[in-house]
Amino acid sequence: MRKIFVLLIALSTFWVVPAFAGKMQVAVGVAPLQHFARKIGGDLIETTVLVPAGADAHTYEPKPSQMRALAGAAMYLSVGLEFEEAWEPRLKAASPRLKFIHTDVGLNKLPMPEGHHDEHHAKAEAPGRHDHENEPDPHVWVAPREVRQICTHIEAAFAKADPAHAKIYAANLAAFLKEIDALDSELTATFASVPADRRSFMVFHPAWGYLAKAYGLTQTAIEFEGKEPSPKRMTALIAQARAKGVKVIFVQPQFSRRTAESIAQSIGAQVVVADPLAEDWAANLRGVAKGFKAALQ
Repeated sequence: MRKIFVLLIALSTFWVVPAFAGKMQVAVGVAPLQHFARKIGGDLIETTVLVPAGADAHTYEPKPSQMRALAGAAMYLSVGLEFEEAWEPRLKAASPRLKFIHTDVGLNKLPMPEGHHDEHHAKAEAPGRHDHENEPDPHVWVAPREVRQICTHIEAAFAKADPAHAKIYAANLAAFLKEIDALDSELTATFASVPADRRSFMVFHPAWGYLAKAYGLTQTAIEFEGKEPSPKRMTALIAQARAKGVKVIFVQPQFSRRTAESIAQSIGAQVVVADPLAEDWAANLRGVAKGFKAALQ
């Protein structure tokens, strides 16, 4: 009887605590999510990023080799990008055991600016989704306060999948939250010194809405419906930039900077490269803030 009892205890332990062959395999769509996952998972996890550097994260289509690689992943950390919503059923079908974790759950998402849902992005749209006017802005990771919630969801997912190391994940999260709060305070101080009439900036693609909201800035997008602006819109953008005192235009590697440079030349602004998909998340946000402030001097 005692042997049976011991056997039941052993079996229940096996069922409750998954046995990972080595590190827990975690897949993500974009590099910033990899940064967050590594901060929380540390040496206990191994990550795979689907969207390579320089690719458009909105419309990316995973390659067959990536789909095969996902077969060994324990979970996929989604942040609500268009391609993730469209590919979720296929990713799950490719790996039935893959846990699809929505790290953006509970976030109060901003709407994308008017005119920034286009036919190109529609290719990545999930079936049945056609509410273009209310399309949420998926770039939630560009502001520390949203990242706090994202990381809380990541830690909970890791602890559930690997309860044997739950205390380590919790400790790593607590340490990272302190880093996030310190960065938030640093950015608040940096932007606080920016005069009220100089708080507007331009971008080609509107990826910095959450950063703008967090620190009292105004973002104006150059592209319209995923395309270069028409001559008429260019004229209007230049006039708008002058009226708002725009001194910096952000461009990202995934999009053309030709139009941004043309507008900058017309209004005497600086063009600053700012990649919202950069993996070194904290350093990237610091660089954006410093670039913004330097353009005003």
